[in-house]
Amino acid sequence: MLTLALTAALIAVQPEQDESIPLVEFPHPLITEVLAVVPKGDDGDANGDGTRDASTDEFVELMNPHDEPIEIGGYTISDRNAGGQGAVEFTFPSLTLEPGDVVVVFNGGGAFTQDLGTQSAPADEKAERFDAWTFVMELSGNFAGFSNKGDWVLLSDPEGKPVHVVSWGSFKEKLPEGEGLVKETPADMSGGSLCRYMFDGPLVGHPALDGKLFSPGKHPIEARMTGDSQGR
Repeated sequence: MLTLALTAALIAVQPEQDESIPLVEFPHPLITEVLAVVPKGDDGDANGDGTRDASTDEFVELMNPHDEPIEIGGYTISDRNAGGQGAVEFTFPSLTLEPGDVVVVFNGGGAFTQDLGTQSAPADEKAERFDAWTFVMELSGNFAGFSNKGDWVLLSDPEGKPVHVVSWGSFKEKLPEGEGLVKETPADMSGGSLCRYMFDGPLVGHPALDGKLFSPGKHPIEARMTGDSQGR
């Protein structure tokens, strides 16, 4: 058994973790927030269209965590049903993200979608209401969305190489594999979105960060970067 003195000495020589190092390598974007289990009631209206919907209020948020601009055109978001019924699939059109820029992709939502980007073309500017580049997937069918009981969000590069996957619950499919693939399986999927407040994780339930259920486009990581613990 280690003595207290030796244990303290070992802890002292461990290098401090550099929270500025992104989980994903340049030039890939990072998954920073996922709302797959939409809260019930009016509090679940994440897209702000006035109606809470279990599918259309779902969203995935990405960020450029690097010190240089990145091009995300051709990157794809998908779930375990990709290519099949009820699948979540979205491929970005050409779009440059500056360092720290955030992009949000909603499942859908009525008139809410009129001035936002789609797979065909990005909007001309960031959506003022989210202060971020914002897209809608325009999925077909009311049941196209993430499974609450078990699913994943996979980010693949323009060549189809898996870059980052966030999974939860149980499912019969095997998780994607690939060299350099970042895998995350957060424990808490209740009470709101999964969100990270620093570049290297972990993804946790959003309420644990600042008491909010979700924050599309207005990311807690910005609070850490600016020193404002309350966020924007």
